[in-house]
Amino acid sequence: MNTTTNLWSKAERYFSPLDFAMVMATGILSIAALLEGYKWLAWSLYSINVIVFILLLIFMVRSWLLHWSTFMKDFKSYDKGPGVFTFVIALCMTGNEVILFNNYLVLGKIILTVAVAFWLIVNYGFFFFITTTNHKKPLKDGISGSWLLTVVAIQAIAILIIYCSPDSQGALFTATCLFLTGCVFYLYLMSLIVYRISFFELHAKDLGAAYWINMGATAITTLAGSLLLVNGKDFHLIVALIPFIKGLTLVFWSAGSWWIPLLIMLGIWRHGVRKIKPPITSGGYSPTYWAFVFPLGMYTASTYRLSETLDLDFLKVIPKYFIFFALATWAAVMIGCLRHLFEKTQAKL
Repeated sequence: MNTTTNLWSKAERYFSPLDFAMVMATGILSIAALLEGYKWLAWSLYSINVIVFILLLIFMVRSWLLHWSTFMKDFKSYDKGPGVFTFVIALCMTGNEVILFNNYLVLGKIILTVAVAFWLIVNYGFFFFITTTNHKKPLKDGISGSWLLTVVAIQAIAILIIYCSPDSQGALFTATCLFLTGCVFYLYLMSLIVYRISFFELHAKDLGAAYWINMGATAITTLAGSLLLVNGKDFHLIVALIPFIKGLTLVFWSAGSWWIPLLIMLGIWRHGVRKIKPPITSGGYSPTYWAFVFPLGMYTASTYRLSETLDLDFLKVIPKYFIFFALATWAAVMIGCLRHLFEKTQAKL
């Protein structure tokens, strides 16, 4: 009993809000697998995701109760603050899953309510603290790809709203406004991020998996736009905006596709040239690597939806094969996570 208790106590020390990116990544991969017709794989990932989400939720609540001041200090910081948005996104991914896999619409709406309430607190709280702090960081130290989690959270809520109330004009109006807000915020933040990586020195250790959110934010925006077009055919506002939403959705998918080769090149440079340990090794694992897996799964799912929405069947060849790249990456990061957790907890027992 003492061994089990100690293992649990030590294990939870190695989790933070950023670990909800594991739920984000596993959730979108389960949905991508479902779209591609791999039902056994989709259900397996879904089952794993529910267990992981419940465990992380327990860890997070215990952390809030026992270490609230530490949590608030991290939340107000430039580098760790955006990581709290992963909880909102994880909630939305889980809500999407319970609707798509089990058709639990009521549960999905409950999850949506919690996600929106938490998002309102986190979103406005984070930007309020960053705006009013007297300890401003310069741009080169203050911003990274993780800031785009704010965009991902907005679009994740828009998507869950669509799944929960596809026939409600009020819900579709809200989802449309969130979709457009997310587009604007991406342009705001991406301008700063490109400026930061282009005109300031960037070390290999700084160029982590979080920069894959540059692509992940465009992918989830593509998915939100596609779902709006599919579910808004009877809503006069969306009908009037169809050409605009189609064009904007394709713009974000194209931008995300542009990022992929560059991000792969930078990853090879980081791990191959600069010898940063990969996530599959215990010494190289970091929860930020889930921010690498999530965009891959989201790009797979969003490309599939886009091909259906715009009637571009030839695009389906991308998710058909890209999903295996995403799954291999998920497996590598999961192995690294388990090795890291096992070795750290065993060392402390």
